Amino acid sequence: MSEVPFDCQKAWDYIDEIYKDKDDLRLNEYIKATGLKEFGPPIEDEMSRLFQILLHLVKPKRVLEIGMSIGFSTTSLAIAAKRYGGSVTTIELDETIVDVARKAFEREGVSDRIEIIVGDAIEILAGMESETYDVVFQDSTKRGYPVMLKDCIRVLKKGGLFLVDDTLWPPIKPPKEWNDSYKAIDKFNRELVKLDVSSTILPIGEGCTIAVKL
Repeated sequence: MSEVPFDCQKAWDYIDEIYKDKDDLRLNEYIKATGLKEFGPPIEDEMSRLFQILLHLVKPKRVLEIGMSIGFSTTSLAIAAKRYGGSVTTIELDETIVDVARKAFEREGVSDRIEIIVGDAIEILAGMESETYDVVFQDSTKRGYPVMLKDCIRVLKKGGLFLVDDTLWPPIKPPKEWNDSYKAIDKFNRELVKLDVSSTILPIGEGCTIAVKL
């Protein structure tokens, strides 16, 4: 391991500068277009690029997203899935944000590839059929991560891709300062490695877990 100090912010700024004219979908522009001031935090631009690369490898027909927010990640997933005739089903608890997301999907040309289910993700996921999705992306309430873990893997096809946001929250604070969300993510991370998957956690954004169901 290198002993040279590494400034993550400088690295992120450098990457952003490199890709600023390349990305067709950019978070800041997307947020401005919604006109909203408060909403659940979406994935970062670098994670959007990563997801699109991974989906181009998987060539999915069916993608499940748990936690839509303003729909930035949904749009990113749909853009990639659309190329292969695929679609995205997204579950969102907050009804008030659905109309905003729908307008964004229309604007980005992916509305025909996205189905929105409004409701409690824990209940909805539990009622879904097994092995029906090529990709599952988890970005809902963090306390629900360990609760939904087995169902996330259950609805995923063998060889399918499991993507999870914010999985490096625990190292941000010492354990004595963890709230229920931090504890839930730590539990999720430790339980995932016990399942029949191959996985790793990347230091992108606030942590991104990538797993493949074996």
